[in-house]
Amino acid sequence: MTELAKFFNPGPTWVRPEILQELTRPMIGHRTPEFRELFRRINANLKPLFDTTGDTFVVTSSGTGVMEAALDNCVARRVLVTTCGAFSERWFDIAQSLGYEVDRLEVEWGKAIDPEQLRDHLESRRAHYDAVTLTHNETSTGVTNDVASLAAVVREESPDTLVLVDAVSSLGGIPVHFDTWQLDVCLASVQKGLALPPGITVAAISQRALDVAKKRPYRGTYFDFVKYKAKADEESVPSTPSVPHFYALARQLEDMISGEGLEARFERHRTMRDITIERTSRYAKLASDRDHASATVSALTPVKSPESIRGEMKKRGFTLGGGYGKWKESTFRIGHMGDISIDALNAMLDVLTTVG
Repeated sequence: MTELAKFFNPGPTWVRPEILQELTRPMIGHRTPEFRELFRRINANLKPLFDTTGDTFVVTSSGTGVMEAALDNCVARRVLVTTCGAFSERWFDIAQSLGYEVDRLEVEWGKAIDPEQLRDHLESRRAHYDAVTLTHNETSTGVTNDVASLAAVVREESPDTLVLVDAVSSLGGIPVHFDTWQLDVCLASVQKGLALPPGITVAAISQRALDVAKKRPYRGTYFDFVKYKAKADEESVPSTPSVPHFYALARQLEDMISGEGLEARFERHRTMRDITIERTSRYAKLASDRDHASATVSALTPVKSPESIRGEMKKRGFTLGGGYGKWKESTFRIGHMGDISIDALNAMLDVLTTVG
């Protein structure tokens, strides 16, 4: 019988033993036919995961690194950052650190970005934005933004503006439709919905974004999208990658798409969200807007001390996520993402009921 997961952190998440085993495969050189075959396996399955026919990259970096890369490759002067929690605010911090002119469209924590509010903002500004940043799933609050509607607003109001999306805690658990939504950069590190150990980030890049990047005279070396595109065309990467992570990613993508299937995976995540909200309602309140509640992570405000609950669960062998940012003291979080099963979630909630 397969041991049930007991690690419910909202990233890094629980990793299946067979995926961990992939990390121990013999080393190969990254300029060899063997690596090119590994690259092909990954690329073939990244495209349906992002729902794109365009370019997909794998970067040996945290998601934060590729967020910085997206700005450096796609922004010349001015960017609009939409914020609804701690991780969407990271776009703002990075953009400021790079010296860009940054405007912020901010909503209350626990709420989603309103497309009409975005429209009003764009209509009220004469200044042209090179890019707008969106966060698909805000991990600190457990809110999923309607990226389809938000991107459509940008396309209608400012057609030349690029749309940059953080899908770190959504990809692999919540559908992403890169081409249909007309996105330009969409990135996700692998330690959340993709349920791998942290260390690499996957991304989809539009031709529009690549064309803009080619015109940027200073886009760095390590994160140069133009170099990534050139090497991807050769079924390779610009610099030495984490080869063990490539093995693990190849196996995980094949299991997700050919094994469980993406639609079944998304449905499992929606079911886990609903179970979590229902079964914790007697002793904890969902901290976010229920209409935009995430399928991958729930932030909960309990009657008891969040830290005491986490401590008692730790004694019983279960790890839950702590509150984050300004919600650190008032909430705890349950990561129901990646390869967590419904049975494992229910087993954990059975114990949590006795603690909460």
